[in-house]
Amino acid sequence: TIRTDAYRDFIYDNKHLFAGKVILDVGCGTGILSLFCAKAGAAKVIAVDNSGIIDKAREIVFRNGFGDIIQCLRGKIEEVTLPVKEVDVIVSEWMGYCLLYEAMLDSVIWARDRYLAPGGLMVPSHATLRLSLFADDDYISDKICFWNSVYGFDMSCMQKRAYDDIVIRTVKADAVPSDPTTFLELPLHRIRKDQLNISGAEFMLTASREIDQFHGFIIHFDIFFATDRDTEAQDANLYFSTGPTGPETHWQQALALVDFEGSRSPTLKSGDQVHGKIALSKGNTYHRELDVTIDWQIIDAASKESDKIAKYQRKWLMH
Repeated sequence: TIRTDAYRDFIYDNKHLFAGKVILDVGCGTGILSLFCAKAGAAKVIAVDNSGIIDKAREIVFRNGFGDIIQCLRGKIEEVTLPVKEVDVIVSEWMGYCLLYEAMLDSVIWARDRYLAPGGLMVPSHATLRLSLFADDDYISDKICFWNSVYGFDMSCMQKRAYDDIVIRTVKADAVPSDPTTFLELPLHRIRKDQLNISGAEFMLTASREIDQFHGFIIHFDIFFATDRDTEAQDANLYFSTGPTGPETHWQQALALVDFEGSRSPTLKSGDQVHGKIALSKGNTYHRELDVTIDWQIIDAASKESDKIAKYQRKWLMH
């Protein structure tokens, strides 16, 4: 897969960063990242997972002859006792849908602050959250308008959930009438847990073509792998994207559909701008959920003035 290939390529292409080092794999799953590190010459790898998959990981480790290098521990990283005081590298595939859904990054940050040696390396090193416009008449017809008449019966009340919840799906490239913009950068060597609640990150999106109806927003993320702590994301050695214009990943994209409440969706001309703020925060009742709020207004390309009517705010829940 795209994600596993990226980790493998970074580890194998930079064996000098792993050879002879102590590695911590947070949320190891089957242990594939631990195996990459061991094969790259790591002195010791500590693989931690809080689910029963750790038993399979342990078996996989021994089947592949790395039982003397990789130690598998079951439990939360905040609760297990590691056999070392510090590690040289933390590797983790912590990303959830919309990057932050399921909040595993909190545990990775905790592990970094508790165990990573001074000058140690985070793999991956950076993440960015990105936003685009969404316009797809076929999707709206098939998935939303469909409920207006189901075998002749009015089931339009079923539409509400589609507008209240973030939808995870693969978006066609031609349904993205704007270039993406980055609204959050996460430098994983420095980011704090309290910075993961985004109160109002500004964004500006420009329509790249005329669209008859604007239907919502797309959220995706990019992941970067740098060989040192000081390199910025744009200069990283390797990266992969979960955006709609690249190869498909299991994360797909997060789609926030906009209900214009009986009004026709706005038409956007090429060059029109959508300017606003986006907020992401953990759910109030369940911390692994994600609340998303977007405020925006449409700015006419010709007049460069915002339409006083075209100001909106919508909220969504990802659960």
